[in-house]
Amino acid sequence: MNFEVGDRLRAAATLIAEATFERDYACRPLLLDRYGEDGRSKYRQDILYNLTALSAAVDADDSRMFLRYVAWLKIVLVTRGVVCGDIAESLRCMAFALADEAVGDHSIAASYLQAALLQLDSMPAGVVSFFDTSQKDHIVAQRCLQALLRLDDAAGREVLENALAAGMPLARIYTGILPPLMREIGRLWQMNQISVAHEHYCSAAMQSIIGGFYGRLFGSSTSSGRSMLLACVEGEQHELGARTLADVFELNGWRTSFLGANLPMRELLAMIKQGAHPPDLIALSATMPAHLPRLASTIDAIRDNSNIPVMVGGYLFDGSPELAEQLGADGSAEDATAAVSIANSLMVERPSDSP
Repeated sequence: MNFEVGDRLRAAATLIAEATFERDYACRPLLLDRYGEDGRSKYRQDILYNLTALSAAVDADDSRMFLRYVAWLKIVLVTRGVVCGDIAESLRCMAFALADEAVGDHSIAASYLQAALLQLDSMPAGVVSFFDTSQKDHIVAQRCLQALLRLDDAAGREVLENALAAGMPLARIYTGILPPLMREIGRLWQMNQISVAHEHYCSAAMQSIIGGFYGRLFGSSTSSGRSMLLACVEGEQHELGARTLADVFELNGWRTSFLGANLPMRELLAMIKQGAHPPDLIALSATMPAHLPRLASTIDAIRDNSNIPVMVGGYLFDGSPELAEQLGADGSAEDATAAVSIANSLMVERPSDSP
C-alpha cells in the first residue's frame, strides 16, 4: 500500500479542487449558462469526490481502480445531461492543478489521471441490465424489483414468499436473487432511470423483507461451532450486502454477530475483547474508495490486538482481487457462497478452541 503518497494528495485536495474549478470556469465561462448555479455548486463537490477516488487508487498502487471509477462517473454524468467533452476538460484542468509544484509532487496521481483521459472516449455511456431472463432466479428478482419500483413492498415480499412456497431454498434468495436485484437497483440509479428516493426505498424495503426471513435461519442447518463478527468499517453506510452475508453464514452453520453500518474502530475492538470466547472470524465491509485508509487501520488494529483471521469484502474490491492481500487481510470473495468456502478453509488452519 502507498498511503504516504495518498495522504499527500488528500492533504492538498482542497487546493487542487479549487484550482481545478477556477481554471475550468475561467477558461469556459459558458459552463455557468449551461449548468446554472446548481451545477456550479455540484461541480465543486464532484472534484473532491474525484480526488478522493484518485487518492484511493494511489493508496492501492492500482490505476485500474481509478479507471473503473471514471467509467462509472461517465455514465452517471452523461445520463444526467453532462457532455463527455466537459468531463474530459474537467479532468484536464485537474491534471494542470496536479502539476503545480505549489501543491507538491503528485506524479503518480497525474499518471493515473492521464490514463483515464486517454480511455475516456472509449468508456461506455451506459450499462446493460444485470437481469438475465433465461435464469429463473433473475426472473423472480425482476418481478420483485418491479413491485418495489411501484413502492409496493408487500407485493415484493409476496414474490419471494411464493418462490419459497414453490420449493426454492431460502439460501437461493440470498445467493441467486438478492445479488442481481441489488446490482440492478444501483444500475437504474446510475443510468438516471430512478431517483435517489426510489433507490433508498428499494434498499430499505429489501432490508425489511430479508429481516422477515431471519427466524427461518435458525434450525435450517447444523451448527459448525464457528462464530463470526461482521461490521461495516467506520464511515461506511451501505450495510445491506454485509447483512445478507451474515445471513448466508448463518445458513451454513455459523453463529454471526452483525454490528451494522459505520462502526467506530474502538467499538469493534472492544467487542472483540468481550466475552470468554472471541469470534473465530472477523469480516469487514467497505464499498467506497474514501474508506480504504480506515479499513487498513482497522485491520492493523485487529492484528495488534488478536490473532483472529480477517476477511474483507464490498464493492471496493470489485476488480481488485489483490487488494485484500495488500491490506493484510486473510481473504476476500466475489460473492457470499465463495466467502463461506474461504472462511471454512481458514478454519481448517485454526482449531475451534483457539484463543
